Amino acid sequence: MSVQLPTRRNLCGTIEAAQLYGCSRRHIRTLAEHGEIWSEQISDRIFVYDADEIRRLAKEKEDLRKAGKLCGRRPIGRKSA
Repeated sequence: MSVQLPTRRNLCGTIEAAQLYGCSRRHIRTLAEHGEIWSEQISDRIFVYDADEIRRLAKEKEDLRKAGKLCGRRPIGRKSA
């Protein structure tokens, strides 16, 4: 789905954002609700997110995990680089 919004951001939906970040759709919505990621509501049930920001945060999370500074195990099904 392509929607024109007055922004220069590379937009993605909730499902794609969750896949990029490696988490659930609910967690993406929680991050947005707490202002930790940018989001824009375009209808009652549709939100869009900045895909570049999500990728950057996912890389930061992975770097912290590799450095041993982030607790928890690597998500199941994710291929290592």
